[in-house]
Amino acid sequence: MRTKSMLLASFLFVGGVVSSAFAESYTDGIEYFKSGQPDRAKIILDKTLNDPSTKKAEAYFYLGEIYSGMNKLDSAGMYYDMGLQADPLYPYNSIGKGKLMLKNNKKEAEALFKAVIKSDKKNPEIYLAISKADHENVMPEYQKYLDKALDADKEYAPIYVFEGDILVKDKKYGEACGFYEMAQNFDENCLEAYVKYSNIYFPINASLAIAKLEDLLKLKPNSAIAQRELAEAYFKDSKYNQAVEAYARYMANPNHFESDQSRYAALLFFDKKYQESLDLVDKMIVKNPNDFILKRLAMYDNYELKNYDKALTAAETFMNTPGNPQFNTQDYIIYANILIENKLADKAIPVLEKAISLDQEKIELYKELSEAYRAAGDMLKSADAYNEYMKRNQDVSLTDYFFLGTIYYRAASAEAPAAEATPEEKAAKLAIQKPIYQKADSLFAIVAERAPEDYRGHLWRARANSGLDPETTEGLAKPYYEALLTVLEKAQNPNKAALLEAYKYIGFYNYQKEYAAGKNVYPETRKWWSKMLTIDPNNEIKALLDQLPQ
Repeated sequence: MRTKSMLLASFLFVGGVVSSAFAESYTDGIEYFKSGQPDRAKIILDKTLNDPSTKKAEAYFYLGEIYSGMNKLDSAGMYYDMGLQADPLYPYNSIGKGKLMLKNNKKEAEALFKAVIKSDKKNPEIYLAISKADHENVMPEYQKYLDKALDADKEYAPIYVFEGDILVKDKKYGEACGFYEMAQNFDENCLEAYVKYSNIYFPINASLAIAKLEDLLKLKPNSAIAQRELAEAYFKDSKYNQAVEAYARYMANPNHFESDQSRYAALLFFDKKYQESLDLVDKMIVKNPNDFILKRLAMYDNYELKNYDKALTAAETFMNTPGNPQFNTQDYIIYANILIENKLADKAIPVLEKAISLDQEKIELYKELSEAYRAAGDMLKSADAYNEYMKRNQDVSLTDYFFLGTIYYRAASAEAPAAEATPEEKAAKLAIQKPIYQKADSLFAIVAERAPEDYRGHLWRARANSGLDPETTEGLAKPYYEALLTVLEKAQNPNKAALLEAYKYIGFYNYQKEYAAGKNVYPETRKWWSKMLTIDPNNEIKALLDQLPQ
């Protein structure tokens, strides 16, 4: 079990002091993106995506822009699509979609752009977004839309930021700064213009760059980004006293990083650079062995790196932190996963139950609990927990039905009688198995009905019914193996193991019938078992075929 995404709130200090510089609002992520820091922007947008205040269409658009900049176009397209689903009237995701089409389907892209323009012909932001899309695709039309943006509003500051960005790419830094200054003149709150201007000028004239950031901070005294940029600039310019003062103001911001190092360690973790994060944590924790956040990071990093023995040591240290700190749900989930990986699933179960008591609305926890019971060998309780997950889930998938069916199937299989069991013992075991196999069959039936061309529903129905008829006297599994063959025998690349299983079962069913008939001839048996040899010439069934009378 792995938890692929974790809330940044997992790294909050107890006592209400925030360890992260990330604001609770997704808009900080947008500011980071506009300031040319897409990596930080991505982390913030990911972690604030489900916040109630987040406008998802806008957040998805900027995530799409980030992935587009990384040349991960499939991911970019996915986020633009999600943005359109969140709010079809938010125009910029359509522009993002059009941008991805420009090189291969320019006509359709232009049609998208025209539809967006038609919705708001006087909006300079729309023309600018289309201009950026064209520019990213090296389309000369970008200038046309840039001119239209200017026609709509010559004082729209982001236009001049964009023109500055173009000049930066051409290494015309002086001219770029001129445009950034124009942006500031038209909108003194255009944060990205100050940051970009400062970044260009710092190697040339650090004092001028710092002065620009000081101007920004006067305009936006509560901006964590502005505070951090200025603090970093002081530090890089060896103005240590001013850097200390600036960092002190920055740390008083509720959206601060507790320290640059711990902040960086957390950033590395969320960027999935777990080893780099752990290396930094290991250095810091020597000096701060009781630091709550560092102990948490040590547990999380080691878990993600699959250092499960070290993760367990770190987890026991963290989860036994004195003073009754407020552990969050994710802490318990990770701790439980670590216990499971260390073959201590029985101890993981109460940990997950504690997580559920903290957040009963987080339905995924029931899946985690199901997995813990499975790892502990209690398949029926695993099924109960997964059932609870499905009851609470408004979007149950076929995969869920299938997965729950396999849990019931394994629960029933676990009750199989020993080979040396008496007939009475076998009958008693079958009585226990029967209702469980029937539950499994009912779930696989849903899969087979809703996805008839997927062989797995038929295969597992066959297996469940074979369990209900362990001696193959009734042939309960036969119709489902036949349905399986209907699907597989017309497939280009059929699952060979499933084919072998079906041929073997049907052959054995016919063998029992033909043996009972007493004619000492086995045409149907030979027919089905011979099919196995066409797939696997060395299959062990060959020895049985050789023993059949000719």
